[in-house]
Amino acid sequence: MIAFRKGWEPNNDKNLIFKLQKLLDLALDESDEQNYDGAVHESKNIGDLIQIVYDSLYNKNNDCISLIINKNSNNSLDITIDKIK
Repeated sequence: MIAFRKGWEPNNDKNLIFKLQKLLDLALDESDEQNYDGAVHESKNIGDLIQIVYDSLYNKNNDCISLIINKNSNNSLDITIDKIK
């Protein structure tokens, strides 16, 4: 439950409401891997990359995901989620 100071009302900014809901979703999510803006997944493989994209676009109904992918010397991937919309 979120309580507000007496006499104060939150503005009805839908973007703010969306951000607060995402924050609450992240706080309550008990999974090991969370996909959010700025998340870093180290030493992953191609299958993990596909799963991150699929989860973000289809399971969570986002329209766009921007990734930064670095290939390591052992051929694993470091995946940084730049932005999800």
